[in-house]
This record gives sequence, structure tokens and C-alpha cells, in this order.
Amino acid sequence: VVDSGPESTTEAVALIYATLCFPLRTFQASFALFLSLCQCMFDKTLFHPIHSTTVRGLHFWIMVCVLFLSRQLAAQAPSTPIASTPTFQTGSGDVPGQAEPLQFTHAQTPEKSELVTDSLPDAAFRMYDPARQSPIDYGTIGNIGSAARPLLYEVAPLRGFSNGIDVFELYTLKPNDLRFYRNKRAFSDAFFSQGKNNLSSMLNAKFARTFEGGLNVSLDYRSINNNGEYNYQRDKHNALSGGFWLSRGKHYDGFLIFTKNVVRQEENGGIVSDDVFTGNQFQGPLAAAIRLPEERAYTRYDEQGIQLTQHYRFTGGAEGKRALRATHTLAWGQKKYKFSDGDTVRGLRNDTTYFNSFRVDDRGIRNFFRENRIDNTFTLNTFKSKKSGAPTDLLAVGLAHSYIRLSQEPNNYSINNLFFTADLNFRPSDRFVFSANSALGLLGNIGEYQLQGALTVGLGKAGQLSASLLSQRRPPSLLQRRLFVSKRAVWDNTFDKPVENTLSLTYSLPVIGLEATARTTLLNNYVFFDQMSRPSQTTSPLQVLQVILKEQIKFGWFHFDNTVALQQANRSDVFRLPNWFSKNSLYATSNFFKKRLLLTMGIDFRVNSGFQPDGYNPLIGQFYLQDSVTQKPYPWVDVFLAFKVQSFRFAVRYENCSTWWDNTQVFYQTLNYPQPFGGIRLSVGWRFMDGNQKETTQNSGGGQPNLGGIGIRGKER
Repeated sequence: VVDSGPESTTEAVALIYATLCFPLRTFQASFALFLSLCQCMFDKTLFHPIHSTTVRGLHFWIMVCVLFLSRQLAAQAPSTPIASTPTFQTGSGDVPGQAEPLQFTHAQTPEKSELVTDSLPDAAFRMYDPARQSPIDYGTIGNIGSAARPLLYEVAPLRGFSNGIDVFELYTLKPNDLRFYRNKRAFSDAFFSQGKNNLSSMLNAKFARTFEGGLNVSLDYRSINNNGEYNYQRDKHNALSGGFWLSRGKHYDGFLIFTKNVVRQEENGGIVSDDVFTGNQFQGPLAAAIRLPEERAYTRYDEQGIQLTQHYRFTGGAEGKRALRATHTLAWGQKKYKFSDGDTVRGLRNDTTYFNSFRVDDRGIRNFFRENRIDNTFTLNTFKSKKSGAPTDLLAVGLAHSYIRLSQEPNNYSINNLFFTADLNFRPSDRFVFSANSALGLLGNIGEYQLQGALTVGLGKAGQLSASLLSQRRPPSLLQRRLFVSKRAVWDNTFDKPVENTLSLTYSLPVIGLEATARTTLLNNYVFFDQMSRPSQTTSPLQVLQVILKEQIKFGWFHFDNTVALQQANRSDVFRLPNWFSKNSLYATSNFFKKRLLLTMGIDFRVNSGFQPDGYNPLIGQFYLQDSVTQKPYPWVDVFLAFKVQSFRFAVRYENCSTWWDNTQVFYQTLNYPQPFGGIRLSVGWRFMDGNQKETTQNSGGGQPNLGGIGIRGKER
């Protein structure tokens, strides 16, 4: 996809390819079309701009093609006798006619099975924005897909070297997150969402298939393309993850996974002033002057990798028998970050004053690094399962080595990480689950460690009690320690290694829809970016206390879902996040037309306390403290309607209804980056189950289902 300029045909053509490939019965045709889709997404010479009228026509023909293919393929379905009829669940909002839940696993834990269901068009579907899908929203720089950080503080598990770019984590796909579905038949899921215009869209597409010979294929593609409301604010992201799972006999499981993430962000530096929204005559967002008026500042972040995970079971693996297994993972990955503005001909011109102390050359400015990494992990593990897909215990020990070759203009150097790892999982029943994962640094990583633990205890009718722990000591990130701008050194710090500890306790009582969480975080040697966008380290501990309450109230058709969070820190000089949050949904949901249609309609509401929102520096991709602006509480209201007919889902929402009665107030989650004004959003999802049924058969090693010689066909859908 081209890096700049209008691309109104790209998403339309991509959607055509995605929707066409899902209903097809043969893998060969589906995979060929999916590869064509990927080519469309990553080949920046393939498409050229066309008029938006043409795109609206393409959208119409997309729906025509989908309906036509659905009819034709259903008519062409073979009349093979049905060996077993799927059962349907009618409770918990499930619609009759829905196939049983899918089972999936991950490359690192093929002995485990998890279920995914598709019931009502809930918040996970109707809220398309990744920054708003968590219990408490992330703060962004004002556009879907833009740089984001959690407003409810959380510690990210980190081990060894990290480059420090984490503002795009919401939008990238990781190898270990790829789901491999255990079901016998093809499975596919398409999601498309569009905002005010053709350059405000999202596309998600999944495809999975297990073949008779035992090969399992899984593909996951995501795209975000949003032009934004303000000048030069576009975000364009593409993420692709694909993998093969091959099981041989009772002993071997192999997973080969490829991932590719491309993040592109136009940087306008925020707006100069929001005065254009006040006065007698309202002026739209495009009237607001931006802080990087040359419109040439640009960020690109790339991640790609190949991972091979192999499991060999020496013995056991069947139900009731203990297994002894060796696991080896070899992975290569590359990450690149580049920010640039200006050129040798025109220079920075009107963008010059924005960069202040970072301006080392008025001809242009650039921050670039490339990280090549090879991870080599070996573990010996043993587990036992009372029933397939649900091990009752697991013990694993191993070594994890990483070789990093770093190119940070103008220097090149190498880094080695070596850790001893140990994992323990114990689950004698569904009422008691304990897991612990640990890593201890060796050689050059002496003194570093990571410990994660989780405990869940079921109390019967009295509810459930859960606790979790994260404790780690790690080195500061690359950008906290060292920065070069246009090949000139800006800082070279020797910080102490941060120590981070988080302990949380959760009590839930499903009978009344209550969940309460208390969490405390203690940070020593905390590193932050100060008011000058430079890294600094605290000499005294930072402690953050948090309480999160969730309550779901149901009365007939009506539901009232509430999440309230409180957080308080002992260092207001370095901690500038809101002290409280409220996130609520009031809606009605019911089945109609003989329970064939499930309809949900209502409002979403969110508000948080006043706070001093961080600024964002695109040169280094970091949020930093500021003292000049305080954001008052801003009530954000969305109205929505969503429905589901079998596997088809649709949602429409109008966002930020507060602008109906006051379009002069601007909401900042980040300094100088206003959140969007009101607008409508449409979302469509379609899941093609192809007669899938819940699978229980699997080989004796705890891996994927043994499908050799099985020719059962479920009911065509």
C-alpha cells in the first residue's frame, strides 16, 4: 500500500477478495485468493486513486457478490449423508442455527484446548477501535490506529533487551498469538468497518482449515486505514500472521509461523490552537493549523518474523498418562523504526521550531534503528491430562538465548541475552488453577529476573477468588539509554535497572454480575520522559494503587454494564494519569422472528477525571510529561444498534454525541491531539462455519485431532 496519498480502492478491492475467498469450499482457491489479497495490501505500485463514487459502487457490488456466492455455493453443496448433526445452544443469547463453539490452541501449548463462541453482537464486536476494547480505554493521539498508551497504568512483562517502541502494540500480530483451530472443516471470519468516508476503514479476515492428511493451516489478516479529522493525520497499518501445524504419529507436532506488521503514521504534531472551534461560527477540524505544517513528517514501524516450534513426545500423552516432551523454538525477527522530516533541498522550513533541542541539522531530521534478532529456546516438560485438551499439571525447565544485532545510526553492535526458565501449572479441577512462569538471567544478564504467577480458587455459590503477581528486573530500553538523531548523539545514559512489582486480587460473584479487583504496583528506578522529552530516572519508589469494579445488571430485556476504576500514585510529579474512570453501557437485547434475529440497541458512556495529558514526541515515539494543559472531565456518549442473524452481524453507532449540544469543547487524551468530533460508523461481520462441529478426537500426544481417514461432513451452512 502506498505510503501517502488517497487509496480509496485498496480497502474495497481487499474486501472483495476477502469476502469471496471465505465461502469457497476448496482450500486451493481460498488460499490463492488470500495470497492475492496480501499482494494487494503490501504492493504499493498496484493501486492508484479513483473517484469516491466508484468506491461506493464497489461497495454495492461487494454485497451483491457475497449474497450471490452464498446462494450459489449452498446450491452446489454435495448431498453427502450427514453422519452427525450439530447441536445448538439456545442459552446465553445464542441463536438457533449456530454451530457449536470452535476449539483452538497455540504453538507453544498444543496440549491445551480453548473454546471460542459467537453469540450476541456484544461490545467486542460493536466496539471496533482496539484502543477502546479493553476494560479501561487507552489514550491515543486522536485517530484510530494512532500511537496509544494505557490510561489505567499497567506493567508490561519484559525480559532482556527491548527497543522501547511500544506505542503500536495494540495493532500488531505476534507469532505466539496465532490461533490454530482444531475443527475438521474450513472456518473463516470477515469483519469490515467504515466511518465517515472511504478513507476511514478497518478490515479483519481469518481463515483456518485442517486437511485429511493432518496439515492445519491458519491465517489472520488485519488492516487499519484512517485519514483522521485533522490535516495530515493518516494512519495506515497492515498485519498478517500465517502458520502451518503438522502432526506426525503420536510423537511429533511442528508449527511454522510467519508474521508481518507494517505501521505507517503521518505526523502533524497536533494542532496549534482549538480557538477555531469557538465563537459564533463553527469551523471544522480542517481549519485548525497543525504544528508540523510542511506535512512531510512521517513514521514507519516494521516487524516481521519467522518462527519454527517443534514438540517431540518421548512417551505418554494419552488421557490419564504422563507425557515427557522436548520443545524447541527457533525464531528470526526484524524490527525497524524510522521517523523523518525535511530534506536536503528544502530543509525543515516551517517545521524547524517544533523539534527544539533535537534539531541537530536544519536540512532535515531523522531517527532510525534496525533490530535483527534470533531467539533459540529449548525446554523439557512433562504433563498429564485427565481429559483431552485440559492438562491437570505441567512442569517445564529450559534455556532461552537471544542474539540481537542492532543498527542505530551510525553505530552497529551486538547483544546477547541468556535466561534459565521454569514453568509450573497445576489444575486438579476447574475450581483450583495455579500457574507460575519464571526466568533467571545468566552471564551478561546476571541480576535480571522475571516471575509471573496466577491463582484461581472457585468458591462454589460464593463466587471465585483470583490473584496474580508480576515481578521483574530488566534493563532500560534502547531509547531510554541511547539516542542518535541524524547520526548525531543526543543522549547516552547509564540508568540503573528498573524493578517492577505488581500484585492484584480479584473477587467475582457471577450470580449478581460483580467483579472487584484491587491492584498495587511498586516501581523502583522508574524511567520516564520529562517535559523536555528526555528520559529521566526516579531515585525514590513510585507506588500506584488501583481498584476496578465491574457490575452487570440485567432486568428482562435491559442490561446495565458498569466499570468504575480508581487509581492513586504517591508521585504526582512523574505520574499524570486520571484518578478515576467510569465506563457504562445501557442497552436492550432480545430475539425476534422466532429467535432467528438477535437485536441489541443502547448507549455507551465514558468519562474520567481531569488530568494533565501527556504530550507525544513522534521523533522518538514516546509520550512525555507536560505542565501547560489540564483536561477537564468530558462526557463521551455513543448510541448504537447491532443485530445478528445466524453468523451475520451488523452494527451502526454514532460516536461522541456530546457534539450535538456543544461542538466547541475539545477532548484531549494527549496534549495538542484532540479526539474526533461526532460521526457515524458501520460494521459488518460474517462467520462461515462450513458445518464445523466441536471436536473431541485428538492424537495420543495431546496435539491436533487425528483426521486421517475421517470423511464425516456436517450440515452445510
